Amino acid sequence: MKWSSFTPANLREKSRQLHRRWLARRYALPVVELADLAPPDTAIAPPILEHICMPPHYYRHDHDDFTPLMKLARARQPKVIVELGTAHGNTTANLCRNCPAARIYTVNAPVEEMTGAITTFGLSREEIGCVYRQHGYAAQVNQIYANTLHLDLAPHLAGQKVDLGIVDACHDTDYVLNDFHKLRPHLAAQGLILLHDTHPSMDDHLLGSYVACLKLRQQGFDVRWLRHTWWAVWQPQWPVPAAPA
Repeated sequence: MKWSSFTPANLREKSRQLHRRWLARRYALPVVELADLAPPDTAIAPPILEHICMPPHYYRHDHDDFTPLMKLARARQPKVIVELGTAHGNTTANLCRNCPAARIYTVNAPVEEMTGAITTFGLSREEIGCVYRQHGYAAQVNQIYANTLHLDLAPHLAGQKVDLGIVDACHDTDYVLNDFHKLRPHLAAQGLILLHDTHPSMDDHLLGSYVACLKLRQQGFDVRWLRHTWWAVWQPQWPVPAAPA
């Protein structure tokens, strides 16, 4: 082994890797099936495709993150949705289409206010949310321009409880933890929080959110991985499995 490998930076990174491996062994996310959260035969509206940024339509085509999200939303018909990470507003628009009675609060930092490393788009205020506005859903949406590190949802929600929360902003571990804990106090008793780009492989951009979910489990939050997707799921009370007959 070269002496150059014992630099302080290398040693810190090695320590972080060892800690992640320990977390993954000790707090690995258990699996939940989509059928446990929404009826399998739930039909969703035809997707709006402009600026869609979710597999299988974007980046990766070997799995589907879009359909499970829309099935969950369509089946549950949430009254209040909070989405952290608007981007161009495609997910917002599709949520509006599938949940016509929902009020959606969606949050995105303009590019000049963005921080963090694992991000997808740097957009201006005009670009943020352009899809849902073009499709006529602006009246259903409250657009919040903010870095989630500095976000206070209370003035926007004004006492309303959140039925569906979506964490899909910056995927750095500290940001995902921040976003979860910003949403959690406002969640309805039967509400659900979904955390995107979360996968046990921890490959590339999937690392930060999965490590955040491991740390949430370490904190006592029963976060689970939605099989065959890049979604993690948390709800305040998981149903108790029925006893075998």
